[in-house]
Amino acid sequence: MWFSVIIRPRIPAEQVPLLQFLFANALRRAIERVFGVHLEVKWPNDLVVNWKKLAGILIETKISGSKVGYVIVGIGLNVNLTAKDLPIGATSIFMASKKHFSLEKTMSSVLTALEGHYNAIEDKKSVLSDWWNHCAHRMKPVIIETGNGLVRGKCVGVNLDGSIIVKTDKGNVVVTDGTLRSDV
Repeated sequence: MWFSVIIRPRIPAEQVPLLQFLFANALRRAIERVFGVHLEVKWPNDLVVNWKKLAGILIETKISGSKVGYVIVGIGLNVNLTAKDLPIGATSIFMASKKHFSLEKTMSSVLTALEGHYNAIEDKKSVLSDWWNHCAHRMKPVIIETGNGLVRGKCVGVNLDGSIIVKTDKGNVVVTDGTLRSDV
């Protein structure tokens, strides 16, 4: 299931990265509550079951000066797909729960959860804390492929700007963009 939601948040432009965490939290909670599937979040924009991708979230914005005009939240969610329908490293609600679900009811449940969590953006630290508490790679060895090479170390935190903190042999490195994978 793929869909987009357009929102007009009243937040400063520098807080837009926080929306990634807010919507990941809301989607994770909705899936856990409605479908009974335990999920974790993976930086920067995935929801995973045992490191297999179940959903992804992309954020696009229209910013004018310091004002956010609108935000498009794109969500992809694997609902009733089987292993033969998915790429390696992906899973679905069906594969995790062994049950098929109505796409209409799934969409309704997800949108209700997103609406219910939308005002949580006002409590930035709580949004980030909730995301970090459900992070698949929290305090674990990771490798992040960036445009400047590989960063290898232990994932030790995440910042309000969406960057991740990796403790390396040379000290903490803040990564703003890249592809993260487990280093075990």
